[in-house]
Amino acid sequence: MNLNFNNINVLLIGDFMMDHYIFGSSNRMSPEAPVPVVLAKKSISAPGGAANVAINLSSLGAKVTCVGRVGDDIWGSQLINVLNNHKINTKRIEIVKNYKTTLKERIFSNSEQIIRLDTEEVTNWKPSSKISTKYDIVILSDYNKGVINDSWLKISDYSTVIVDPKKDSFHHYRGSTIITPNIDELKKVSSIKITNNKSIIKACSFLIKQFDLNYIIAKKGNQGMVVVGKNNYSQVISAHKVDNPDVTGAGDTVVSAISLAYFKTKDIALSAKFANYLASLVVSKSGTEKVSIDEIDEKYILSL
Repeated sequence: MNLNFNNINVLLIGDFMMDHYIFGSSNRMSPEAPVPVVLAKKSISAPGGAANVAINLSSLGAKVTCVGRVGDDIWGSQLINVLNNHKINTKRIEIVKNYKTTLKERIFSNSEQIIRLDTEEVTNWKPSSKISTKYDIVILSDYNKGVINDSWLKISDYSTVIVDPKKDSFHHYRGSTIITPNIDELKKVSSIKITNNKSIIKACSFLIKQFDLNYIIAKKGNQGMVVVGKNNYSQVISAHKVDNPDVTGAGDTVVSAISLAYFKTKDIALSAKFANYLASLVVSKSGTEKVSIDEIDEKYILSL
């Protein structure tokens, strides 16, 4: 597969958020409550959610236009600045007054995460003006915060739609090209007990028929993926072994890689293998991260 994705125009619609990490150490418990007293030493911020998908796409060379919202706060400003610095088109990310940018704060003590604090407002949203349909790919990065909803978004307006889902039903994604749920999401949406690959294929096949989908790629974490399509198509993809993986944002890398590879090749198995490989690279890093073209072993890609 040719790794030149530079001419691919992607419309990314989703829930944009920031990840904030505070690193410190602790050697005593608080006298106020049974919790450690953490002495903060370092903090790092990174784009999360759909913003992390945008960074991953851009790092792989694609041209990215974002659609969504942030608040008129410091986190919204920081998010837009970071995306702009990656040459990502943020003109359709609307700054909403009196709305709080979604924020996930993680506090680490002695290299272990001890708490996560989330700030969010879940309300339905729609863009203030019509969105163009002239894009090669549409990616829906749905973290179920209200951007992706039926009041304005029509899947049928676009030819190739890839979805990273979080909703309890796939009816919002009816007619999509590819959906990439993890196993917990697949269980919830299908109401089918999943114990092995056979039951994964059963659940995916049921959802494909019910919601007129082309493919479902079920993510099994450190156990790989299962690709299921129409006409009884299925393929199991083994995982790459990674010691001490950090899975934060791995799904964002997966949906980015699958989208670009599938547009180039129209080969769903190859696209899933490519995404599986990139996921192994990103989970070997700490925190919300990306994979760049320079990190990819071209010899390995040729062997897929």
